[in-house]
Amino acid sequence: MRAKIHVKKANKLPVMFDYQYYLAAVMYRKLACVDFIKADETHRSEGYKFFTYSNLILEDKKACKRGLEFQNAYIVVSSPNKEFIRCFAQGFIQEPEFNLGKAKLLVEKVELLKEEQMGTKVELKTISPIYSKTLRETTHGLVEWDLYPKDGKFHENIHKNLVERYLEYYRREPQDNFEITSLLDFKPKRVSIDNSYRRCSLMRFVATGSQELLQFAYDAGLGEKNAMGFGCVEVVK
Repeated sequence: MRAKIHVKKANKLPVMFDYQYYLAAVMYRKLACVDFIKADETHRSEGYKFFTYSNLILEDKKACKRGLEFQNAYIVVSSPNKEFIRCFAQGFIQEPEFNLGKAKLLVEKVELLKEEQMGTKVELKTISPIYSKTLRETTHGLVEWDLYPKDGKFHENIHKNLVERYLEYYRREPQDNFEITSLLDFKPKRVSIDNSYRRCSLMRFVATGSQELLQFAYDAGLGEKNAMGFGCVEVVK
């Protein structure tokens, strides 16, 4: 299930380029104002978190070197858990003002979107970057290594992560079939995560697989750190 949060700028300050951490904090606050226990349990959980959301999608971006300058934008929030989405939507309605750094935003409208039903083949594009990493041996020992789609380990990790999250959420084994068969477009993106920059991927691609795994990828996101706003995709029509 998905909600679309329409927002507008409420002051003249631009949104900083690296706003992801601030937006993640906003998401938990909106959830907490409706269901504090659910928000606290989700935040404290060291396991998988079953929601994701898009970047700020700007509808009228203006040139600005100091940050993101716009008047109108929206955020898409997605989860296989319908109650989660209803809580997020209600939270943004109850407390429509929020800050991203010094920029103030105001929610104008919240839509619950019609559910997409996946088949066994679909063209998708990212509306927030996909993050995937691995450990690699170097002269300094094992280090975290960020992955791009050109690396076979990227695809292996995306698949494995998707199956593990599905199993944890539904408590049953999925029909294990998922593959990115065609990479139609790719753009590397550096994003600030936990006070360091990570390499992520903006992509348009064709995925094939079982209906249940493609649906879960659409609902819960692909890759790691979904609850920090990574791996949200939409269907290309």
